[in-house]
Amino acid sequence: MPARRLPKTLAPWREVLASAERESWFPLIFDRSVPAEAEAMDELMNDGEVVYIHDMLEAQLKDLVRSRTPSKNYTDDEVAQEIVRLLADQTPQNYGRWAFYPWSRRMVHLLPPDSFIELRSDRNRNKITSEEQARLRKIKIALAGLSVGNAVAVTLALEGVFGELRLADFDTLDLSNMNRIRCAVHHLGLNKAIIAARQIYEQNPYANLVLFTDGVTTDNIGEFIDGTGPGDRADIVIDECDSVQIKLKLREEARARRLPVLMETSDRGMLDIERFDLEPDRPILHGLVGNVTSDQVNTLSPPARLGLVLQIAGLHTISPRLAASLLELNLTLKGFSQLGSDVTLGGATTTTAVRRLALGMPLASGRVYIDVSGQLAEVTSPPLPDLSHPRRLRETAEVRELVQYAIMAPSHGNDQPWRFEYGDGVLRVLHDPERGGGRDEIGRHWALVAIGGALANLQIAAGVKGREANIQLFPPKQDPSLVAEVRFGLRAGGPADDPLFEEIPRRNTNRGLGTRAHLSPVHVQALSAAARDSGAKLQLCTDRALLGELGQLIGEAERLRLLTPTLHGPTMRQIRWSEAEAHDTQDGIRVEALAVTPMDFAAFQLLRSTDVAKVLRDTNGGRLLMMSSVQALASSAAVGLLTIPGQSPTALVRGGQAMQQLWLTASALGVAVHPMNTLIDMFARVERFHGAGFDKREIQRFLEMRERFTRAFTVALADVEILLFRLSYADPAPLRTLRRPVDAVFSVPQPEKKSP
Repeated sequence: MPARRLPKTLAPWREVLASAERESWFPLIFDRSVPAEAEAMDELMNDGEVVYIHDMLEAQLKDLVRSRTPSKNYTDDEVAQEIVRLLADQTPQNYGRWAFYPWSRRMVHLLPPDSFIELRSDRNRNKITSEEQARLRKIKIALAGLSVGNAVAVTLALEGVFGELRLADFDTLDLSNMNRIRCAVHHLGLNKAIIAARQIYEQNPYANLVLFTDGVTTDNIGEFIDGTGPGDRADIVIDECDSVQIKLKLREEARARRLPVLMETSDRGMLDIERFDLEPDRPILHGLVGNVTSDQVNTLSPPARLGLVLQIAGLHTISPRLAASLLELNLTLKGFSQLGSDVTLGGATTTTAVRRLALGMPLASGRVYIDVSGQLAEVTSPPLPDLSHPRRLRETAEVRELVQYAIMAPSHGNDQPWRFEYGDGVLRVLHDPERGGGRDEIGRHWALVAIGGALANLQIAAGVKGREANIQLFPPKQDPSLVAEVRFGLRAGGPADDPLFEEIPRRNTNRGLGTRAHLSPVHVQALSAAARDSGAKLQLCTDRALLGELGQLIGEAERLRLLTPTLHGPTMRQIRWSEAEAHDTQDGIRVEALAVTPMDFAAFQLLRSTDVAKVLRDTNGGRLLMMSSVQALASSAAVGLLTIPGQSPTALVRGGQAMQQLWLTASALGVAVHPMNTLIDMFARVERFHGAGFDKREIQRFLEMRERFTRAFTVALADVEILLFRLSYADPAPLRTLRRPVDAVFSVPQPEKKSP
């Protein structure tokens, strides 16, 4: 029988139905925009041949709309409008295609081919990119044998990993086959290629299959591999047949054409890869069959053929149970022993290998074992913390949730310089020396402020959850990175009703230009009280002339930060230049958040080059870099400076706690906060850290800038500056900085085992 191919035009439905029960293998696809096909479909319906109509087109259209713009939270009305646009003046009845399955008499309404494939493969992304999926939809695969091959064929179809799939098997389904072929009892007696085709077409009615229901023979092997004309040759050959002669013949023909061959043996997850495309002189089956050819196989005695099978399977690597089964073949067993789980695994491993071949990914010739049974025999328990009592499990989960709120605090450049360890009822809060400016003094300075903000969040969240967070700063411990120990108890009076709790996930940096010139007196009082209650001092500058002066000072500080060699690199490393980079690191600041104008964006792109920064520094240039700060200050309602008494590490942490209380209060009031700490960072470098990173001329410049700064703010020598920021009334910020997952910063170390 010649190969069965899809008809180029709609097949007459009466002819198809005449042998539907045993022979039909593809659906009839009706396009109602074509009058002849609409007429044929109506005749089919009117003759009562359709037993069930499944019309879920509206659900498919809704799914398509939402999948195309997953970031948009569509309303039902917006989805309906998008569906009207997609229909483009067609009635829903005539849109898309109708697939009629002759073997089940079902009629199914579907999206048109391109949209169907787009939506059906949407969840493959990004394990398979859209570009890779397009390449995979062009490859041709010739698959011989549909017992193990059934799992391979169906898995290839699930992932959309072919443009044309040729299925070859002469055999019909026996009841004893059903331990490994996913099918139904009413398929008994059907050709296995037809069964596989029906399964695939019920997943994807637009698939392109070719059936060889006589199996692969010496007469049709040329067509099986080469197709019907130029450009129709298969790209990959998959051997899952039982015949040793055909196994060898397939490889002989594939090697002559320089085509790769794959074979999955469903024993110990064994997969054979033969890259005849790269190694045209490679011995067949890795040389395991010696010089035996396909023409010689049938001249061998049955024991010799069995010996050949054992050589192929691997005398020393075959599983003991399969080896014993082979020795019982045709004695107590009528066929090869195979399990459904092994066959299903084979479908997965073979499909993965096909993807790698088709996409040009590394895949060497050889034999690999994906031995699930062997791996399960060696399972060991992972190291677990000592959480034997359910109460401790609950406690750990509760503390983990509190840490989730803690890490929503702001940090310098969004570097998130914290780690949290929980054990023995104590939460240890540590400075991560790999973050927060590394191990230098100025880096630790700002890291401690950020950790203070995290502790403020932790206390607020604990209170709302009915817990009291008792914080001990810098306990006497050996670990120099330890900042605080927190012990939790039940809160007197139960859970607190703290309005700032709701602001923890809402709080953000808003660099947008302001829309009102004056700060509400009520807001001034509330913000001042928030600072005062935390032991800090808030000064606010609202004078328009002084705001202009501050804009110049802050802009100059930003310019020097970007141009100074020792600060240029760390500054650029804080920036995430794409959405993908931001999601990969889950830290830093998106360049779009910093560059509020196209000119800013262009400037940042140019300043990535240290050479550009050096030229500007040497020529005292880069005045353009000041403009954003000047414009921002001009649109502000006020500029604030938060200070706290003392300059010890404890003062820095308490300053961070005060900063967070102030910021959450501003968020609750609807006041936008834009930190502009570069200037006070520069002051700290000059006044407390010996001018780190600056030359004498720049140090003198900052001393002059400090003098100008005192026109707006007075800072006692014994106080430390925590936050310099602008306040405004602005539209919500379009971007939010990301946070690393809580499990990346929270751990439950195992208790150390005591020596006996």
